[in-house]
Amino acid sequence: MAEYFDPQVSLAIDMIRYAKKIVVFTGAGISTDSGIPDFRSQGGLWEKYNPLKYANYNVFLKKPEFYWQLEQELQPIFSNAKPNKSHKLLVTLEKKGKLTAIITQNMDNFHQDAGSKVPIIEIHGNAHKAHCMDCGFIIKRSYITKRLKAGISVPKCSKCGGRIKTDVVLFNEPIAEDLLEEATKYAEQCDIFMVLGSSLSVFPANQIPLLARKAGAKLIFINRDPTYMDKYASLRLLGELGTYLPLVINEI
Repeated sequence: MAEYFDPQVSLAIDMIRYAKKIVVFTGAGISTDSGIPDFRSQGGLWEKYNPLKYANYNVFLKKPEFYWQLEQELQPIFSNAKPNKSHKLLVTLEKKGKLTAIITQNMDNFHQDAGSKVPIIEIHGNAHKAHCMDCGFIIKRSYITKRLKAGISVPKCSKCGGRIKTDVVLFNEPIAEDLLEEATKYAEQCDIFMVLGSSLSVFPANQIPLLARKAGAKLIFINRDPTYMDKYASLRLLGELGTYLPLVINEI
């Protein structure tokens, strides 16, 4: 591991070792090692599918077929993906009594699948959950998957024939206030707030680290690329999450 040596790794270890309440904030970068692409990066899915058309709430209400076309593309990617070592290292941090909550922008359910038991606030929803917008019936993901594989372009509710929507938060769709309040509560009560694999470019989620900092928490960023919020970090590790996170967590 000498080739990856960074003097700030030891600082991160010390900060986490002496912390009592840590909140982790995860973005797309934590799931790329699982085979889930970062949609926003060069060559990402948003270059092929304009999110303002295919993942836009207002468009979905009028022409849901665009969103379901996107789901057809994502189905084989998500169906074969599993949590990676970074997700599992957060379980290790939790077992050490350090982690109080996970706030995630991801919708892949990997934190739960990895075994995390702390509160997981999915501020952008969960692709494994769905409901009927007309009758409120809870739709199983397996039901949707079967219909997409059968070539049905717009799955309908099995109970009333109404509009199915996954619990993923689309563009121009408001985030549930209770989720933001819960995320803010944990952010303001921690002493270390770790940002893992997030560009911090999406509002209002990107304001949560600033709320933690304002309340007195130290910010640790571990990202592949710089963010415009790096100036607020107490410590920044710039590189692959799958490389840095084991160096930090395994030494606690």
